[in-house]
Amino acid sequence: MDVMYHSAKTDLARNTRKIIRMAQRGQTVVIENHGQAEVAIIDISDYYILRALAHYHAYHPAIETGNGLSDATVAAQSSFQEQHNLVVAYYLANEISLSRAAELLDLTWLDLRTRFLRLDVPLQAASVADAQADADSLANWLEPHQ
Repeated sequence: MDVMYHSAKTDLARNTRKIIRMAQRGQTVVIENHGQAEVAIIDISDYYILRALAHYHAYHPAIETGNGLSDATVAAQSSFQEQHNLVVAYYLANEISLSRAAELLDLTWLDLRTRFLRLDVPLQAASVADAQADADSLANWLEPHQ
């Protein structure tokens, strides 16, 4: 899903808040100078996810199989980027579900799924237990919104 907004550099100066809000809502904002793209502005969570994907494919991190991923292990990481690197690696290795990854990143299941779809992150095939956990997570999220 490619949601892009193009803006002239002069428009950025005049509409900074609007452009930042657009990026926070999932749009990639491309800033152009004389019709040439110079920079892209994206939401910070999307940035961390993209960097974590690159890290996973570049370094092939070691994953402990069969144990999942604990809150304490994620919290022990030295930065938000390191936390994202770890969680995304475990998710891509099919060691944690989408709902568990969202929980560890302090996002809702729906938010992380939407981000993954927008960023072309492959959605993993879930086991029946993972699918049930994802459904429970979605139901818990929907409950206060009904």
